[in-house]
Amino acid sequence: MDEQMLRIEKAVQWQADHFEEIPVVVVACLKGAIAPWPPIGVSSAYGSIYPAVQNLLLAARAAGLGAALITLPLWSKLLARRALGLPWNVTPCAVIPLGWPIGKYGPTTRRPVGELVSLDRYSNRAFL
Repeated sequence: MDEQMLRIEKAVQWQADHFEEIPVVVVACLKGAIAPWPPIGVSSAYGSIYPAVQNLLLAARAAGLGAALITLPLWSKLLARRALGLPWNVTPCAVIPLGWPIGKYGPTTRRPVGELVSLDRYSNRAFL
């Protein structure tokens, strides 16, 4: 395992061990039950939540906060609804813990878009 993956694994373990100490935990919810059928309905429902979550993550980073999208606490929608006091027609979709990072942020290390985007068919890297 490379050094970056070890850092991520360590951060995830810290978060799990100290979850109750995290100052703010946002639970993004969708009003309405998400039916398992048809599959296109499921992806459409979640597709309306994740852009808002991404905006929250970007705003947190800009403010110097640590944040991450996690879903493991929602392994049981029933138990999550019960713990949060949600009615049956409100579906928890994502959990975003927010707080001050322990260490310093490093520079972002995103690959150039040309290395990731395909044109017309997979792996046609027309933008390189």
